[in-house]
Amino acid sequence: MGGVDVTVIEREPQVGGMASSFVDESDGEYWSYDFGPHRFHTTEAELIAHVERILAGNHRRATRLSRILLFDRFFDYPLQAGNVLRNLPPRVLLRAFLDYFVVRFTERVGLTHHSDENFEGWVVKRFGRTLYNVFFGRYTGKAWKMSPEQISGDWASQRISLLSLADTVKKTLMPSRGTPRTLVREFMYPERGGIGELARGYLRELEDMGATVLTGAPVTRVQCEGNNVIAVEYGGAERGSVSADHYISTIPITVLARAVRPAAPEAVRDALKRLRYVSIVFVYLKIDKPQVSPDSWIYLPDHDLTVHRISEFKNFSPNCAPADKTMVCAEVTCRIGDEHWRASDEELIEIATSDLAQIGLIERGEVRGGFVYKLPHAYPVYDLTYKENLTPIMEFVHQLGNIKIGGRQGLFRYNNMDQSIEMGRKMAWSVVRERDAGHESVATETEYFG
Repeated sequence: MGGVDVTVIEREPQVGGMASSFVDESDGEYWSYDFGPHRFHTTEAELIAHVERILAGNHRRATRLSRILLFDRFFDYPLQAGNVLRNLPPRVLLRAFLDYFVVRFTERVGLTHHSDENFEGWVVKRFGRTLYNVFFGRYTGKAWKMSPEQISGDWASQRISLLSLADTVKKTLMPSRGTPRTLVREFMYPERGGIGELARGYLRELEDMGATVLTGAPVTRVQCEGNNVIAVEYGGAERGSVSADHYISTIPITVLARAVRPAAPEAVRDALKRLRYVSIVFVYLKIDKPQVSPDSWIYLPDHDLTVHRISEFKNFSPNCAPADKTMVCAEVTCRIGDEHWRASDEELIEIATSDLAQIGLIERGEVRGGFVYKLPHAYPVYDLTYKENLTPIMEFVHQLGNIKIGGRQGLFRYNNMDQSIEMGRKMAWSVVRERDAGHESVATETEYFG
């Protein structure tokens, strides 16, 4: 690799992390599936060309449709003013507009103050209490298994690209060229193999250039001497260690900091106990009909349902399932050790089947089988104290001079797929050129999110 010897250590049996894909060709049928919905989109022509090269022609333009199922009706997401006007019950709609104008007036004259520090305050200030209760708060509390009052306003500011109810109406009536990420309708997706084809493409390039890629090898220890990493030990079927001049880590920042020896100071260890990740159970159902819905994914905020989101891979590429069948991925948020994390595959398949049948997307007799995957570190939890806990951990890791950290789990940051790729490229350039390429500045500006 241009004079650089590379070894990759991967915990899972396959490369790709949360952007992995799996292929099932049993019974003479072809299925591919991901860990929930993934889409690659960017306005950077050079990055598009790079990804097209990695995919080696195995890509297509897909159209994203995502909706919220509520009141037995589908609402476009991101919210579209016309769609909301048509679908919300008249009383709820009237209350939503009244709430919005009241909160905007009382905020302006100083009679009320909704804090941007927490998710609830951030959304109520911009959309009013009714829309918060109907859409934002209901889903967020369910998806994160915690009160939105305990979620940082950073989550709202980074993931809700619409600034207010008025902004929603404006963007519906007068769409601009500068489309926020949330509103992007077209994206790139592999024709076959799922989004994991990106990681497989990188794997092929690495191996062609002589790199070593070890899978099924979880990192167990990061041995340091002074402020430098001198070796990384890994477990699995064949335990071993790797020594190098430079190290790049995308594993969860909490896992990395706990693995460092000598151990982190007590203040850092205390912060590690408080910094949390959400876990997700992915339940896959094979369905005996060509399509469940036209949606790429559907949000399910109703608290009578356990599943909070479903995705249908055939709507990303028609090659993801046989022509007369489809597959649905149902997501259940949990914490390691709770009832859903401990539930058996049979119990989880029954929960997903029951929820989808209850909302009329499938009939029980259409389910021809199912299986389950569980991810312990799915999403960083942006609670009210995450910054104060993250800061000493990052300072501890940053003092190690020859290791760079990146990615969603590594930086505890909600970057998107194109940003993760760009981060990785910048980290590689930093190592090869021996000067900082600024990878940690990726996905820190407002325009990166949505």
